Amino acid sequence: MKNLWLAVLGAVLAGYWFVSLPSATGVGDPVDWSGEPVQEETDREPFEIETDEGTVTLEPRADFEVSAVVAGSERYRFDASAFLSPVDLALIWGDLPEEPYKSKVSYGQMTRYYFWKTPTRELDLGYIQAHSSNMHMIPSTPNLRRALFAVDEGDAVRIRGLLVNAATEEGFTWKSSTSRKDSGPGACELVWVEEVQIGRKVYR
Repeated sequence: MKNLWLAVLGAVLAGYWFVSLPSATGVGDPVDWSGEPVQEETDREPFEIETDEGTVTLEPRADFEVSAVVAGSERYRFDASAFLSPVDLALIWGDLPEEPYKSKVSYGQMTRYYFWKTPTRELDLGYIQAHSSNMHMIPSTPNLRRALFAVDEGDAVRIRGLLVNAATEEGFTWKSSTSRKDSGPGACELVWVEEVQIGRKVYR
């Protein structure tokens, strides 16, 4: 009987693991993180999404695509914004994933913020600020939610979607930054995610 219960438990855990995996919808070219994020004017109209906390109106600010290396991934379940954005990704691009920055800059995340530090003054600190960001992810599909949860530190990713402002009738508001050069509160991007590439696998 004990062996039977262990077998059932193993089957349940295996099933949960399987359904929690994202399904790739295609294969992309290798992620090139050397360039700048692409941000363009959008003609997309505001739209509504349903969440565990009710209806949220998203106002598109710009079409957005970023290719980067993941410096950190943080899930949120219980903070006031988790119903909308369950995961933040700290992303670096340009020269930051390469030497001399790679081994001399460290990154961290905490309570929807990120930070970086370096023990040397030889690096261009302004460059680090302008080529790294903590981005709040809003998955547009359940599969993208699973894909974002599967992202690990060190992964090469490409994320395409919209920069958005969010609001509810109850007074909740969240605004996206539209600059890579700002810092402090309000400097993070709020991204409505429509496609994710992790390595060579593409998810929608």
